[in-house]
Amino acid sequence: MEPKQAVEIYVAPWAQDCGVAIEYCDELSKSDLVLIGPFAPKNQNVGRTRMPDVPAGDYERVFLTGENATPLMDHCEWALAFDHEADIGSERYMRYPLYVWGSGGGSILHRLAERQPETPEERLARPHFCAFIYGNKRAKLRRWLFRALSLYRKVDAPGRVQRNCAPIGNSLNDKLTFLKDRRFTIAFENSSASGYTTEKIVDAMLAGSVPIYWGNPRVAEDFDERCFINWHAHEKRICDTLALGWRSLARSRLMRKLATPLTLISVARRTVEADRNPALYEAFFAQSPLTDYSRQLLDEKAIAGRWATMLRAAQARAKAKPGLAAR
Repeated sequence: MEPKQAVEIYVAPWAQDCGVAIEYCDELSKSDLVLIGPFAPKNQNVGRTRMPDVPAGDYERVFLTGENATPLMDHCEWALAFDHEADIGSERYMRYPLYVWGSGGGSILHRLAERQPETPEERLARPHFCAFIYGNKRAKLRRWLFRALSLYRKVDAPGRVQRNCAPIGNSLNDKLTFLKDRRFTIAFENSSASGYTTEKIVDAMLAGSVPIYWGNPRVAEDFDERCFINWHAHEKRICDTLALGWRSLARSRLMRKLATPLTLISVARRTVEADRNPALYEAFFAQSPLTDYSRQLLDEKAIAGRWATMLRAAQARAKAKPGLAAR
C-alpha cells in the first residue's frame, strides 16, 4: 500500500471524527505525526526486529502494524499492534488486531457480528470440502496439513502455494465467494505469537466455513473455540499427555516440536470426523463466535479515543512550531 493511501484509509477517518485536519507530508522534518510500519529494509530496523529505527524529532511517532511485529516503546511515542497490553506494559500502547481495523463499524469484526447464519440445509449443500488460499511458501505447517487432508478429499487451493484450481481475485468479496462453497478453511497465520490474530480466521467465519486455525496460542480469548478447530488446543492436550504431568516440559518449545506430527494427525482426524458427522459439524455453529473480549472491540470508543489522543498530540506539536500557522 502506498503511504498516502495508508494515511487516507487508517488515519483520515479518525481525524475527521475528532475534528483534526490532516495533510499528507512525505518529508520527515516537516511532519507532525509519523506512521511507522513493519516493511522497511532490515538494515533500517532496530536490531533484530521489524520496527524501523526512526529518530525522535518534533513529531509523534506511531507504530502501526498488521504484521507479527512487537513494538519497542522507547523507539516511538505510540503503538498499535497485536500484543496484549499486559505484555507491553505501557499506557502509550493499545492492542489493535487487524480484524478490527476500520472506523464507523467498517471492520470485518462488525461484519461478522452482523452476519445472518445459514440454515443446516444450506451448510449441508456446500459442494466442496476445504479451502487453502496462500501465497507465502515459507509457512511449512499449513502445507503439511494441506497434504494430510488431501489424502482424504481434495483441498481447493487457488493461491500461488499448492495451486490446484483456477485462481481467484484479490478482493475480500472474491475470497468470501470462494470460501462460501467450502465446509472448512485452513486458516493458518504466517507465524505464531501470543495475540497475533489476523483476518484469516474471521474471513472463514464470515463465509460460514469452519476455520482450522494456527497462529495465536491465545486465540480462544478472541473467538469461541467451539466455533473452529484450534491447533493449539490439540497441541496442548498432546503435550500434557506426553509430559506426564511435568508442566515446564509440557509448555516447552522442545515438547511442542516433538508433538507436531501427533498434533497434525489429531487436527486432521478431527476435521475428517466433523466432515463425516453432520451433528459434529453443526456444533460449530451452535453459538456465536464472539467472546466477551471481541464484543468489547465492537465498541469503537476506546480506539477512537486513542486516535484522538495521538492526533491531538501531533496537533499540539504543529501549533508549537515556530513560523508555522496553527493547524
